[in-house]
Amino acid sequence: MQRWWWKVRFTVRGVMLPLICIQFVRTLIFPNPFDVFLLFVFFLLYLGFLFSLY
Repeated sequence: MQRWWWKVRFTVRGVMLPLICIQFVRTLIFPNPFDVFLLFVFFLLYLGFLFSLY
């Protein structure tokens, strides 16, 4: 992997959880297919970071 990614990936991982929480609240308030899909994508990205796929 590229050197810049090794430095940035921990920051991205730290930002993903608050984004997931904000998106979850938004999905509860304004449920539409795009918000549900975006929440699913954020969740999959976060799982990838947890299992060190990236």
